[in-house]
Amino acid sequence: MNKAILTILLFCFAVFSAGAQVENKTTTDSQKNAVEQSKIQKENTDKARAAEANQANQQAKNLNAPVITFDKMVHNYGTLAYNSDGNCEFTFTNTGKEPLILTRVKAS
Repeated sequence: MNKAILTILLFCFAVFSAGAQVENKTTTDSQKNAVEQSKIQKENTDKARAAEANQANQQAKNLNAPVITFDKMVHNYGTLAYNSDGNCEFTFTNTGKEPLILTRVKAS
């Protein structure tokens, strides 16, 4: 009787151990994919920042470049009543010497 119980316990242990190893391998693969995606995202972010810095350097060289100036950068709505109007206008002016051209304007 003891041998039968011991055999059943060993069999159950072997089955659960094998299942845990397969699950651990799947988790490891998922972690590797997440790390690779994170690296790709970081590279894309770095490229975008480099492009922005390059554009800023080019604008710094041009003393006549357009300059956008806002009357305020942030608007605090506080507490809004239900169904109230949540509109806010941001006024800006071109303080540069060349025309300011706005493209791909989007609300956040």
